[in-house]
Amino acid sequence: MLNLLAVSSASRNDPGYSEQPFFTSPRLNESLIIKHRVRADEAGVLPKDRVSGTKVILPFERTDLKIGGRSFLIEQKGWRDVVNDISGAYRNPERDILVLLALNDLPSLDPFLVREQLKRRGLAVAPCYFRISEADVTRMQSFVGKQVEILLDISQRNRMDGSSWSNRMIRALLAPTPGDSIHPIRLALRLDPEDFEEGIFAWKGFVYYQWLLGELRPQLGPFLREILVMKTHGFRDREMSLALDRARRRLVDRVNSVMEEVVGAVRVYEAAFNDLTRNGKPLAFANFLRRTPEMFILLGERIGALSHVASYWQFRFPEGALEPIQMEELFEIVRDFEFTLGGEA
Repeated sequence: MLNLLAVSSASRNDPGYSEQPFFTSPRLNESLIIKHRVRADEAGVLPKDRVSGTKVILPFERTDLKIGGRSFLIEQKGWRDVVNDISGAYRNPERDILVLLALNDLPSLDPFLVREQLKRRGLAVAPCYFRISEADVTRMQSFVGKQVEILLDISQRNRMDGSSWSNRMIRALLAPTPGDSIHPIRLALRLDPEDFEEGIFAWKGFVYYQWLLGELRPQLGPFLREILVMKTHGFRDREMSLALDRARRRLVDRVNSVMEEVVGAVRVYEAAFNDLTRNGKPLAFANFLRRTPEMFILLGERIGALSHVASYWQFRFPEGALEPIQMEELFEIVRDFEFTLGGEA
């Protein structure tokens, strides 16, 4: 979720907050934006029979979200009129529409990917809108950097100034758009400029998700154990208890199944990368880069769903705080997780 209301509370006094806003519309700039799996009663709302979309929620009261809010899906019929109405006469709705379309093209709303996507589209937004800790950035860039160094080595093995050149190339590859300085890699992979730019952006996202998978695994372990033993209290109905137990086991199976899909996608990447770096076969990796945008969307949706499960569970039940809850609440949590993961709920 992209929580711009929380950013407003935390960063309103930051000069960049108003100088380079996420949205020019004040209401949009305090919205909640989520990736939304389309439910059965919403079929046909989005074009092309899409099963997921991007929902924008405008809270009625910024201090009490329980009151609810106005919402719309990007690309639903009439959504641009909604944005125009929200923006008012003195704002720039076209710029806000470009931002919304950029978000809609992403499989998840991770801060790193949102920042990369907006920079890539030439949309300047202040750093205060992206809650990425310096520690996370350092760890992620170190992870990506190691893979980049291997990639650089196959395109220019014999340079005398290897270390400084490698560092410059890592910075170039991690830039919002590839520049001429990474021309040797494009030639080595035999890709035209357009395929290369799209592939490199998706590749960075793919490697980011690979890194995020390593961060998620330790979080999902406790969840998989705790969801099966979580106690409930209050009214107990035998049939509901049995249904809850079945749903819990089904959810655990679904999490494991989605994790296997993610690991399988990562292995496809690793095989193509190894074919390039160890076997000197650029064609396999070039073909992978051509397919990466499509795989990137699928992987992002899966990782985003797993991340939602892990982060909400940690938020609702902090470590060591597994107090019994109402059976109805646990059932609702399980159903939400199943639906998010594309299960039966």
